[in-house]
Amino acid sequence: MKKFLTIVCLAAFLVAGVFAAVEMAQLPRTYDGANAKVSPYELMQDPDAYDDSEADGAAAAIVQQNLAKTHAVNDVTSIVFDFRGYDTMGESFIMILTVSSVIILLRKTKAEKEKMKEERDGKIRR
Repeated sequence: MKKFLTIVCLAAFLVAGVFAAVEMAQLPRTYDGANAKVSPYELMQDPDAYDDSEADGAAAAIVQQNLAKTHAVNDVTSIVFDFRGYDTMGESFIMILTVSSVIILLRKTKAEKEKMKEERDGKIRR
């Protein structure tokens, strides 16, 4: 019964993930790809050439008002833990659920261990 419920839960997460991916694919692009081809050497030599300060929409609010709103030490920390905190928590929950589901599916039960021990001892012949 545990395996059945685990498989049903994993299937539900798979369906939800596919649905979310399809919905996200239909959203308008927020990145135009202008700096898609970045050379690490050129970036080190002239980082201002890759500056994209013409942010618009939510990106502009995050870039311009980020540290004042969140009181964080740097931009990355404030975005990950303040603006995307629930998203990060959800991803962590899914990872924990996935790992525990795999452990449940792959672990050996007490009956399976006893059967393997009996087979090893030669009590069960095929």
